[in-house]
Amino acid sequence: MSEEEFYKPLVANGPRRKVAETESEYKTIWIEHASDIDDLLSMAVTGGLIADRLSWVFVAGYQAACRHAFANCSFDGWVAYAATEDRKGNPPLPAVSWDQKSDTVSGVKTWIAAAQTVDQLIIKIGTGTDACYGLVHRNAENLTIETGRTARFLSDLTQGLAHFDRVQGSDVEILTGDQIRLFGLLEPLYIYAAFCGFVMGSTTEHDLVTCSRDCLDGVEPALRSVGSDNLDRDNLQKADARAQDLLVRLSGNRIKASGNWEVDQRLIAMYSKSIRRQ
Repeated sequence: MSEEEFYKPLVANGPRRKVAETESEYKTIWIEHASDIDDLLSMAVTGGLIADRLSWVFVAGYQAACRHAFANCSFDGWVAYAATEDRKGNPPLPAVSWDQKSDTVSGVKTWIAAAQTVDQLIIKIGTGTDACYGLVHRNAENLTIETGRTARFLSDLTQGLAHFDRVQGSDVEILTGDQIRLFGLLEPLYIYAAFCGFVMGSTTEHDLVTCSRDCLDGVEPALRSVGSDNLDRDNLQKADARAQDLLVRLSGNRIKASGNWEVDQRLIAMYSKSIRRQ
């Protein structure tokens, strides 16, 4: 896919940074500009173009990554992939499991992104070879999403817990999780794409725009190769190197992003290790 076919029209004709002080404000803007985009890479870039802070850059890339990993799922609004469970409590919170006798799902997932505004959850139920994945709407009976948690990192993004208290099996749509194993690559690449969009939606400075485009030139072919027998490691490494270079160029909050830039900039830095392991 050439520049003309992909990001050049987005950057030339697409939206630009929108002020969104809250998660719900950004979601409204995202729905208007990004929700109906079928091409997931374009969805991520567009979500970045409208973002005014790195919390929303995360959301923009995360939404595209979830949709890629569960490509056959019908999504309605924002989705969160809820896999994390308590391993440190004393006693730990109960893991999510399916009671076959009562056909109900119970347990706790401990990290829900955009907990206040998320519409659907993808949950991993059980462990090992018996594990399965399910899609459940936040309004399902006996599902409670706790939104009171605060964090210093991505503090504009609400983060919470999901409590399943005998949620009926009929409210959980079983998914094929064949591509969830790819999430560790999909998430950083889509977030890098959103980050590039964020920069290009915030400035016309030549060096920043050029670096963003170079990064996308690596992201696009790398994404196409994810899940194939021949992962495009050259472009994967190129995308990572350009994303980290772009982050260095933004030192001191050069593009005057909103939110807690000094803390949140590690969103981009933290993915480099997982990319380099590939």
